[in-house]
Amino acid sequence: MSQDKLNKENENIDGVKTKEETVNHSHKDNSETKEGKLKKYIDGKRGKTILSMLFVAIIGIGAGFYVGTDVGRNLPATHKSYTKSQVLASVGDVKITGEDFSKRMEPYFYYQGLKKLSNEEIESQEVNTINYMTNLEALYKAGKEAKITVTNDEVDSNYSKTMSSIESSFNLTEDEFLKRFDLTKDYIKESLKKEMVATKYLQDNSEVSEKEAKNYYNNNKEEFFEIRASHILISNYDEEGNEVSDDKKKENKALAERLLKRALNGDSFDDLALENTDDTYTASSGGDLGYFTKGQMDESFEDAAFSLKVDQIYPKVVETNYGYHIIKKTGERYGDFDDEKESLIKTLSNNKQSTLLEDALEKYDVKVNM
Repeated sequence: MSQDKLNKENENIDGVKTKEETVNHSHKDNSETKEGKLKKYIDGKRGKTILSMLFVAIIGIGAGFYVGTDVGRNLPATHKSYTKSQVLASVGDVKITGEDFSKRMEPYFYYQGLKKLSNEEIESQEVNTINYMTNLEALYKAGKEAKITVTNDEVDSNYSKTMSSIESSFNLTEDEFLKRFDLTKDYIKESLKKEMVATKYLQDNSEVSEKEAKNYYNNNKEEFFEIRASHILISNYDEEGNEVSDDKKKENKALAERLLKRALNGDSFDDLALENTDDTYTASSGGDLGYFTKGQMDESFEDAAFSLKVDQIYPKVVETNYGYHIIKKTGERYGDFDDEKESLIKTLSNNKQSTLLEDALEKYDVKVNM
């Protein structure tokens, strides 16, 4: 059975991942991508969870005003009204009203078309949207205070690109789009300007030099300790990716126990993997998973693998969400700085951006009243 049938990515509402959904005040990223070899990658190779902050290389209008490629919808099945004068949030002296909020939510409802959203889906989008709007205002204020500027020509160019994408996504002309959502060119340009200033503020203040990265590497060497392991997987999923019955799981565990006994008694681990593993990615290489650090594997798998000495086989069958594993540790090392440098610089830069956002939210006394 192909291991990729067990790998599933978390998706956002209706399969559409809006860029607003990467931003929240809790500063936690709950999305997780499961790739081959059972590895759980969060931003490259580092096991330490970091955040990709909101605006770098992102034009937020693309999230707030258009999403997806479906077109030709007339009346959304979901609609919700917001009291125009109600203050939903404040960022310093800036008030975010129901009218402002509606301008962000209406295009989202329109995109959903004939899909009737649940209350939970609406509330989730509302949280994402208000967080996006407050984060934007806080970082824009920080950018202005830092004397970050963008030119009118830059804003106009961005506006043209944005409207071109909107027209393609919504199958509406510029004028039709503005009229439908009660928007103006000036309103969108002002939003773009804020996002461009916020983006530039984050970029200008989150650069990480190679020297900084090397210092971090030297002072936190334990984070770069990695091991190499091989495994034999007896999967608890059938060829269509469906979970097998409890009786079949018992059979699978018994098979794994027999294979473990053979491995412990000296049978070739490579041959056992080639002949028996359900992980088709690693079968031909004797179950080799390569090197990985803590935080990249299923927890129970990781605990077992890291407890071993090199060339030692874990004395018990290990159960994960994938099935049953026989695990052998085959190597250990500290990751080389040159190999780690690119992802480490990205991690440290994202950490700086997290701090910039947190500081801005505190400095400008962000309050949400929803």
